[in-house]
Amino acid sequence: MTTSLRDGSAPAPVGIADAPADPVKTLLQQHHALCAGAVDPWEIAAGLEVRGIGDREAAEYRHRDVFSLAEELHARVEHGQQPGTDAPDAESPAAPGHPRGRCAALRCGWGAGGTLAWLWLLASGLTGDRTLTVLLHGARGTGVHTLLAAAAPAGLALACAVVPAACCAHWFAGHARRALRTSRGLKEFGARVRPALLTAVVLYLGALLLFLWSARSALPADGTAAPAGTAPVPAYVLVAALGGLLFLARLLASYGRTRAAVHATLAAGAAQAVPLCALLAARLPGCDALGWPVRWAAGACTPAAIPLAACVLPALALLVHAVPALSRASVHSEEQGT
Repeated sequence: MTTSLRDGSAPAPVGIADAPADPVKTLLQQHHALCAGAVDPWEIAAGLEVRGIGDREAAEYRHRDVFSLAEELHARVEHGQQPGTDAPDAESPAAPGHPRGRCAALRCGWGAGGTLAWLWLLASGLTGDRTLTVLLHGARGTGVHTLLAAAAPAGLALACAVVPAACCAHWFAGHARRALRTSRGLKEFGARVRPALLTAVVLYLGALLLFLWSARSALPADGTAAPAGTAPVPAYVLVAALGGLLFLARLLASYGRTRAAVHATLAAGAAQAVPLCALLAARLPGCDALGWPVRWAAGACTPAAIPLAACVLPALALLVHAVPALSRASVHSEEQGT
């Protein structure tokens, strides 16, 4: 049903005034600063993802996915379409248009607490099993030199693995940037980045274990020649878990995801400290029961199992968190190519 207009123009359907305005134009008004500052549709898609607009929400704007929606927004901005009222954007700290380099995140995002936890975790992870043995069974000739000799192979392996860690992180960042340019959707991007992240972790751990094997051959923990073919599994798993935890924590921090990295490091450090504190407190008069859980765990397994669990569980939890967190396009669009 139509109505005639007095000026003779074509009749318009009844209810046209009730029809919704151009939804994409409304979205452009809301996020004009993001769209105007983006160099390509991917930056817009990543920014919309940060603000909670995904493929499901893109359907409300008559697009099959958020990347298609971002392409239209980018085209409208390139053609000079101006919004009616440019409301100020509530930019998130990590939104595109306010890029954050990985170097800046490493310098100021870790914090004093995280740094201290990192140092404590490194020290306790290298000597925790020997320290627990001393507290459980007495010194028996175990001194500082013995503890340092026990920690030397793992410490040397972790130090040598710094370069492979940097190379793996650089390769992952480059792969993510290439996927960011060539993927046609957020799902495709995530499907390409997740295997790359796992590959980077595996390559780093492989290099770390290779260095550990070489260090244990050259610097046996007991100061004697190592028998050929010996490979104590707990020692290798402990160093792999410790190295993997630190690698993932630094990688997440470099992309601005510092909170999870610090929390995992603090949790692992606390798990290393609690058994030692319990055994020390058990030496106080009337407090012998405090050391019972640690003595039971050491007797049921071995003293090495306690620091092993303290590193393995947080490392696995951080890996589970890192896979989806570093598979988001918004994380990689924030980089400045540092």
